[in-house]
Amino acid sequence: MAITKNRGRQGVISAYVDILFGDTPTTATAYAAIDLPVGAQVVGGDLVVDTPWATTSTATFSVGDASSATRYLGATSIMSAARTALVPTGFRTTATQPTVNVTYAFTGSAATAGAARLRVDYIVNKRAAFAQG
Repeated sequence: MAITKNRGRQGVISAYVDILFGDTPTTATAYAAIDLPVGAQVVGGDLVVDTPWATTSTATFSVGDASSATRYLGATSIMSAARTALVPTGFRTTATQPTVNVTYAFTGSAATAGAARLRVDYIVNKRAAFAQG
């Protein structure tokens, strides 16, 4: 049996959101960050901390969804300026979990400064912008 080639092609779509320290005031809380269409598959992206979170102890972000808070990124320190790549898992969004969440956790005092950008690159199952061949 031969492989049936898929002639459909699509570009990778990027979505991003800027996050300020005041947007995530409560620890161990998942905040909805980016809505994706049903059937979307994350193929890349990153979390870039531009202004480190100013707190007295620890501060982390995890990136995931309703089923897995760390699907794309485990607890990552946001207390220094850095870029951390997301880890694609092959998961496709469903009607009950179409949102990429950021879970904020901290110990010590609440942050008084901090800014980051979350970028999610994705493709959508069965979408085609043009055909090849």
